[in-house]
Amino acid sequence: MALNLNKIKGLFIVPEDEVEGTVEKKVEEKKIEEKKTEPIIFANKEQSVSIHNISSKGEFNQNIFNSLTKAISDANLPGEDYLEFVDALQAMKDIPLDETIKMQTVLATLSSRGLTVQKIIETADYYLKVLERERDKFKEATAQQTQGKVDNRQNQIKSLEEENQKKTEQIKTLTEEIGNNNQQMALIKKEIEEADIKIKSTENNFNVTYEFVSNQIISKVEKIKNLSTNLGK
Repeated sequence: MALNLNKIKGLFIVPEDEVEGTVEKKVEEKKIEEKKTEPIIFANKEQSVSIHNISSKGEFNQNIFNSLTKAISDANLPGEDYLEFVDALQAMKDIPLDETIKMQTVLATLSSRGLTVQKIIETADYYLKVLERERDKFKEATAQQTQGKVDNRQNQIKSLEEENQKKTEQIKTLTEEIGNNNQQMALIKKEIEEADIKIKSTENNFNVTYEFVSNQIISKVEKIKNLSTNLGK
């Protein structure tokens, strides 16, 4: 009898936060001192078969879990197989019997419908391959996203870095040109000051010389005037 999706989901024990409906887990409160991983156990908590370890850098995701279990449900083989075996075993979880005895009891019951140990192992391997195909599809989709988003962003960063390098070189060139211009302006200012000093010095010399010559003429004229006055008497 084929199991429906909800029944298949029930074969897995999910983290407590997910059972309570909490999607976001408080990673900060979980100190990574031991660096241990929490296993997701197949069938029930009495079993020790771990099918997946939660990385200390990640967390259980309900949507991914739904996708993986749906893949198993879509690929569910007809008749009795690994899933029906685990389903029947889980139905006995509250019975106080040793797990080995429970397995033997379930196997004895389902063997009448053609289920064998070999078939359980083979079909379990089949469902693991279903999960592996889902993992490969996920990796391919992730690679495409990386190519489409991350790589493009990296190229943008590289382009901006190259542009910044060009701008830096331009700034260096402009800084050198500004420095050269400042030096040239300083030389021109010095030449202007020297020329101004020379002009003012020449002007002062002219004024002094002018006064010297004009005063002599004025002085002579005054003497001539006096001479004329005296002669008229």
